[in-house]
Amino acid sequence: MYRGISFIVFYFASIAILAGAPASAQSLFIFKDEKAPIIDSVKTYNLDSVIINSGIRRSIVPNSSFAVGSNIIRASQEILSQMKTNSLADFIKEQSAIYIKEYGRGAGSYLSVRGTSSSHTTVAWNGMSLSVPTLGQTNLSHVPIYFFDKLDIHIGGSSALYGDGSIGGSLQLKTAPTWEKGYSGDVLVSLGSYSTLYTGATLRYSNNTTESRTSLFYTSAKNNYSFLNNTKPGLPKEYLNNSGYLNGGVLQELYRKFKDSSLLVFNLWYLSFDREIQPSVSLNDRPETFASILDRNLRASLSYSGSSSLLSYSARASFANDYERYKEDVIEASKVLGSAEAQLTSTQFILKGGGSYEYIAPSAKSFAHSVQENRGYLFFLARYNPYFISNLVVSAGARAGWVTNSEVPFMPSLDIKFTPIRNQGHSLSLKASLSRNSKVPSLNDRYWGGTHTYLKSEKSFTAEAGVNYSWFGMNNHIGQSSSFTGYLTFYRSEVNNWIRWLPAGQVWRPQNIPEVLSQGAELGVNYKKEFVEWKLGASLNYSYTNVRMIRGLWSEDPSIDEQLAFQPKHSLRSSFTASKDAITGFINLSYTGERTTLDIYDILKPYFLVDVGVALKGVLGGNRYSLNIALKNITNEHYENIKFYAMPGRNWQVALRYFF
Repeated sequence: MYRGISFIVFYFASIAILAGAPASAQSLFIFKDEKAPIIDSVKTYNLDSVIINSGIRRSIVPNSSFAVGSNIIRASQEILSQMKTNSLADFIKEQSAIYIKEYGRGAGSYLSVRGTSSSHTTVAWNGMSLSVPTLGQTNLSHVPIYFFDKLDIHIGGSSALYGDGSIGGSLQLKTAPTWEKGYSGDVLVSLGSYSTLYTGATLRYSNNTTESRTSLFYTSAKNNYSFLNNTKPGLPKEYLNNSGYLNGGVLQELYRKFKDSSLLVFNLWYLSFDREIQPSVSLNDRPETFASILDRNLRASLSYSGSSSLLSYSARASFANDYERYKEDVIEASKVLGSAEAQLTSTQFILKGGGSYEYIAPSAKSFAHSVQENRGYLFFLARYNPYFISNLVVSAGARAGWVTNSEVPFMPSLDIKFTPIRNQGHSLSLKASLSRNSKVPSLNDRYWGGTHTYLKSEKSFTAEAGVNYSWFGMNNHIGQSSSFTGYLTFYRSEVNNWIRWLPAGQVWRPQNIPEVLSQGAELGVNYKKEFVEWKLGASLNYSYTNVRMIRGLWSEDPSIDEQLAFQPKHSLRSSFTASKDAITGFINLSYTGERTTLDIYDILKPYFLVDVGVALKGVLGGNRYSLNIALKNITNEHYENIKFYAMPGRNWQVALRYFF
């Protein structure tokens, strides 16, 4: 339908007002020192931190505000700015302990949260799903960080909040207006190893009522890096063939405010990815096996939001088209979506509800011409902060729906957060969450090469509990501060009817695995300290994931009670930063534990990677600029994320960004 088009402009509009979490203010901590001179006749006291609730919010809060019992990782603006030339896959694997299954540099990259598959995690931009309807998953190497202003990672079952498919978690990507009057923007140029080039540009215009944003990017690479071919005697050194790519895209947004504070927004996103399919190392010298793949993705939406007294509301209409060509095969799907939601807010509670309708029309040789899909969902969320227990927050949610030729399980959730300690700069919270989640079989699962409507929807029950701690201190004599935040979470997720494609004679067919159990723990800490003229920082994220098949299709299956393929039990990410004035240096460390392949006795060795770099900021011609230099995999580690797919050794990247 959209074969051969480059850019299509639709005049819709969208609402993405994100009105935040309860407004709060924390007191400035004053510490008494016997040796310090008293400069005020009024006594100095140590003040406890206080929380001030604003009471009434005049815009719709994001669904994440109802996930009080689970962890949501919010990317800092500083880190997002430094990694603008990276894909979403690169960002996730460098900044969290979440495992990314990737088939080479810039190749297919898929998310695995808590041992689940890539189709078990929702990836959305301003509420619009980025997953391809036919596959039910998102290739994260296709998603540019350059387009986004905010990124939230919700770890844990969240189908009640974000819809079908959020068994493992959810990635919420966001763009937002700056309302900076006049023209502004930036130009970005980056060079790197393997003939890598990245260019980008953004232009914004804003006045009191209207804002426009236009962003463009283009990137290419040959990816002809060296590797040791472990399929040949003597491990000869070779250079990778057929692994380059040419990618580009455009983002256009228009925002319009009205006198009653309502907002109308139009969003358009078009991406084109033309990449060679990296061969396995055993086929690196077999040109007759080489192939490429072309993907084109279009997202457009119009939404409107407003508020009246205690009531806030929004509505959206959107269109998506995904096109993929592999050799002579073309797979295409178009989707039309309409949704609306409303929120009632008082001093102690927030009530939010809404619904959506989707129509999906796929086109593929392996699908019957009559295949199409209709989806409808209704949801309700509530958050309550009782006035008689100010340190307690309880939230609950429920989502129900229907899908053509498939069953949609009911998806409820319950969260609780209790903060027994909040004083002298210390805050300690205890959190817990229970949720029922689901994943409807994708169109490929049900219709590829036949009709597989015998498949059941995947269902999961997730329970998690943990503790969050934070501390902030200020040395008033030298005006320097220190802070520490940390969390520890334990979880257990039982997934029934897990869908896997298994050999059935000469072909593969999808089957429901009766039960898969994922359980483990997640740890995160972050420490910052000002020391003389330096600002120091250290962070660590660790994940222990034990994901096993508990019941198989047959009792003699040797994979029962074994770790699922390509799922590390141990994953660790750590970073250290030191900055002075306009210079920041960093060291990133990452460890990925051993994994099995489809053969449970075939073990892929663990690997440890070290990246170093420096970021410089300055002013040129009256405007700001930043220069980032990174050297990755400095130990030149030879490793494979997926068996027989080579990953790059030591490589470098330099990025210059100029703001105006």
